[in-house]
Amino acid sequence: MAEALAFDLYGTLVDPIAISADLARALGLSDGGEVARQWRLKQLEYSFRLTVMDRYQDFRYVTERALAFALASAGLSLPSRQLSQLADRYDQLPPFPDAEPALRSLTDLGYQLAVLSNGAPSMIQNCLASSGLDAYFAQRISADEIRAFKPSALLYRHAAQRLARPVQQIRLVSSNAFDSAGASAAGLRTAWVNRSGGPFDTIGSPPEITVPSLSHLPAALSG
Repeated sequence: MAEALAFDLYGTLVDPIAISADLARALGLSDGGEVARQWRLKQLEYSFRLTVMDRYQDFRYVTERALAFALASAGLSLPSRQLSQLADRYDQLPPFPDAEPALRSLTDLGYQLAVLSNGAPSMIQNCLASSGLDAYFAQRISADEIRAFKPSALLYRHAAQRLARPVQQIRLVSSNAFDSAGASAAGLRTAWVNRSGGPFDTIGSPPEITVPSLSHLPAALSG
């Protein structure tokens, strides 16, 4: 039986930094890139903190609060309604150009594909639909199901239960090094999509497979 591939969503299949253009328009900036990057970093930090503190809030809440921080860091603010509307743009992040061709190839090769994401169920559903990737994923696994975010081992083990496979038959595909390290610690196989060309984290097991883009993943798995 071919291993199941569990794909991270944000940063692996769809591009969170592409929201820069929306930020620039909403805030009257020439470039929203720095706010987008601060937003993404704080989003991850808040998810880590809430899991460790056992104070779970869903990822839509985390996303909105992280945006509020990113704006405050830039000396900016928005009324709460506009803030929520802008945070909802996470439901419409564009796919990376390599995502759909790679998913098509992997499906043709017989792999079972799933999404394993911190996103709330509605966020995952909306993002996959708007990106055109929803047809490839019958299984969509959300951190909301166990109220703990990546890289908690609980979430990776929950994915194995949902997919009805031992952890050793599941490979996480992610562009986030912390995600790859967390999956490896929980016993999953890993494939790291190193889009930035940077070094892997200096804690945790290195990924079993490293590719510069999803385009290279089918060949790497076959090899």
